[in-house]
Amino acid sequence: MRVSIAILFLLLASPATAAPQVTIAQGTLAGTSDTGIDAYKNIPYARPPLGLWRWRSLQAGPRWSGVRDASAFGPICPQEAQGLVARANLPQSEDCLTLNVWAPQGGAKHPVMVWIHGGGFSQGGASVPLYDGAALARRGVVVVSFNYRLGRLGFFVLPELTQEHPGEDFANYGLLDQIRALEWVKQNIASFGGDAANVTVFGESAGGVSVDILMTSPRARGLFARAISESGPALGGVVSLGDAQRDGLAFAAKLGASGPGALKKLRAAGVAQILAAGDEEIDPILDGTLLREDVAVAFAKGHAAAIPYLTGTNSDEGAMLNGDSAEWLTKPLGDQLASVRALYETGGKLSDTDFGRLLFNDHLFAASARLLAGFAARAGAPSYVYRFGFLSARAHMRAETGVPHGGEMSFVFGFGPLAPFAPPQDVAVEDRMQAYWTNFARSGDPNGPGLPLWPKFSGPAPSTLVIDDKTEAVPDFRKAQLDVALRQWSLKTGMPLP
Repeated sequence: MRVSIAILFLLLASPATAAPQVTIAQGTLAGTSDTGIDAYKNIPYARPPLGLWRWRSLQAGPRWSGVRDASAFGPICPQEAQGLVARANLPQSEDCLTLNVWAPQGGAKHPVMVWIHGGGFSQGGASVPLYDGAALARRGVVVVSFNYRLGRLGFFVLPELTQEHPGEDFANYGLLDQIRALEWVKQNIASFGGDAANVTVFGESAGGVSVDILMTSPRARGLFARAISESGPALGGVVSLGDAQRDGLAFAAKLGASGPGALKKLRAAGVAQILAAGDEEIDPILDGTLLREDVAVAFAKGHAAAIPYLTGTNSDEGAMLNGDSAEWLTKPLGDQLASVRALYETGGKLSDTDFGRLLFNDHLFAASARLLAGFAARAGAPSYVYRFGFLSARAHMRAETGVPHGGEMSFVFGFGPLAPFAPPQDVAVEDRMQAYWTNFARSGDPNGPGLPLWPKFSGPAPSTLVIDDKTEAVPDFRKAQLDVALRQWSLKTGMPLP
């Protein structure tokens, strides 16, 4: 009897925490709670792209009766797993169009931050552990992440597809998914305490490019109020509809699907077959509706949404070259190569490898950020540019000389389980980055108490916030080097620089 009474006392003294619930138009969700944050995962925001719905613009997500378990992530979209995805060993399925929400407990009208993952439009997923939204949510914002179709399942066109459903969007299915997710947020986020009128989209790499594309697309207008593009190489990187159709026909032929009925055969093909045949580079397609023109040209023409815009890059994006030749960057310089190289060798002679890495960094990334921010500022949008160069304690242990592609993300999302072991200087930079990002989401201005001043990117010598051992605004940061790439872009497109 004494044991039974003791067990009863423990049960009464430590009741199990009830799962938080929220009801949206589709039905009721049961999530999880942790330290002031409620999380809801694996919420379907669009019809599954299965069978005849493969390569279709999708309708809203399904409804359900009863209470849907939203305590665990759903599978990510099909891909050849690499990097973070491979290390996390995440499950995959073509039924992958789900999103996740982290929300502060209590209150309403919280700013909303919608994350778009990167991965070259062929990799990645919302459930990568690095993208946990809890740390940002504890700063008073609602965080949303989602999966979108990738590779040939997400970016693909055949002549047959353009004719199948007249008036329906085609080709950029992954981008259509992004818009559908943002529509879901607009319709449902108030149920989680979020402010549908104060949504910030933020993304890195292909996610950053996606942010820039969405800013230029009439289809996405009004779905978000602010934008953050991290390391998004937006100079080029789109393919014409004609080229995409030719690539699509060649891809179909690999799978033995040619002539009449090719699309039917492709829809019947297994995902593994499609992944095995889809080894070409994936780029968004100029479909004429969702994506009408090159992104940088659209910014130059004033066709981008005039909303607060924050963009920037890391100090060693060129580490992605992994020692590969950068001749494709040096060759177009022609007889200017010696003078350009001199701009980079003011501190001493560089090896061809190091020179190539710096060119890669500036021409594909830093120049893109400077150009788009300049055009956004010219259109009257408050714009901010950063350069992230802070080397963490771990980076110093590895003898890294700069921050590689994606190296800022752990400072934006937080260190997760490693937080208790992070040294004070890393924690201070993490705190600063999260404050800037959430301040921007709250008001369109990253500045706030205790933070080094981040000036708008405007005026004759616009400033870049250099985030390093010391964080400070630097006027005309690397202007001479970046102007080389920008002049090339201007000559190629015929567009004047901002």
